[in-house]
Amino acid sequence: MTGAGYEKASVAGTRTGALTRAADWLTQKSRRGRQVALVRIGVAVSWLVALFCDWPQRESIYGLEGAWTWGMASDALDSAPSLSLLSLSASPGWHLCVYLLAVVASVQLLVGWHTRLACVLFLLGVCSLQNYAQPLEYGADSLVRYTAIYLLASRCGREWSLDARRARRGSAQVGWHGVVVWLAVGALLAVCVLGASAGRLWLVTALVLAWAGQGWAWWARRTPESVQARWLEAAGNAVHNAAVALMLGQVILVYYSAGTAKLAGETWREGTAVYYALRAVGTPFPALTDAICSSQTLVALLTWATLFLQVCFPLALLHPRAKNWMLAATFFEHCGIALLMGLPYFSLAMLSADAIWLPAGPLKRFGTRASSEKVHTDAPSLPSPKASEESTPSGTPLPT
Repeated sequence: MTGAGYEKASVAGTRTGALTRAADWLTQKSRRGRQVALVRIGVAVSWLVALFCDWPQRESIYGLEGAWTWGMASDALDSAPSLSLLSLSASPGWHLCVYLLAVVASVQLLVGWHTRLACVLFLLGVCSLQNYAQPLEYGADSLVRYTAIYLLASRCGREWSLDARRARRGSAQVGWHGVVVWLAVGALLAVCVLGASAGRLWLVTALVLAWAGQGWAWWARRTPESVQARWLEAAGNAVHNAAVALMLGQVILVYYSAGTAKLAGETWREGTAVYYALRAVGTPFPALTDAICSSQTLVALLTWATLFLQVCFPLALLHPRAKNWMLAATFFEHCGIALLMGLPYFSLAMLSADAIWLPAGPLKRFGTRASSEKVHTDAPSLPSPKASEESTPSGTPLPT
């Protein structure tokens, strides 16, 4: 073989090896399980906060008493097909049931009880409410909706959930109750697809595929050692890792697009944007806001620090230590937004999305410590040696 032939064979072998390593990375195990669990918990808490904050005005936002009427919402959903359970009926009782369904699904997702079903119900609740009140939608709503779709494709219930606790205790059996739940969800999906608002094709397709996949998964799990079960595990790992990659890229895209958009703004370059942002909205702490706005130097530092943080966030991910410092900075940034601008829903949604980039070491140590404390608490207490000696009659040797 000539030198050119050896070179071509070497290049082909390198490409084959790279593809093999990529396939192994995708299918061998589920990546970033604890980070995905944190995203699940954070997104559920964020949506719960939004629902509880909107509870007093729910009839004006998602009901029949607001300026955005049910007929206008139905026309908007038909013109740009979107999935919403609220479009099925104009009954106030039905709207209240859908709202309560969103609350219950959020709590179910938060605690991780039957997490796959919780992901489906959570996404249905999010899409039903957000798509109905389209004129009131803003950035945090889109972030929660897309993250809910990614969670639907991930194994977010394998850590820090009631499902994980049941699995560790060996009580997670494949029973016929799963068939009942599967048929109920299928009937709910049929109502959504065949109702007044059929929804976007890609979203309906994703929900139906998830539903069908759950049925196949239930059937395959009845025989864990079968070829179907092994293929199911590999396919589940691949889908989970693809969803993780999308969540990682989502955070990069959000920060980079926000940073570059701010660069085009004159007030951000001049260092005065934070002043106008704090004055444009009602603040929960007016005295603190006045103190910040009274210092031109502090306003400029906060403005340019925010700009630097969002523009340089993708670059900081290239170095682990720089990434950790940048994540800490984003934490304080969003805490400041929640406190000074009164936007807890937005801040919680962003912090939940950022959690996918957290380092694995501290989360693993935290999980190990929590598990060891749980085992120590559940372990039966043993009598102390002194108590044993006192309870032993004199002259009676202790057993060896």
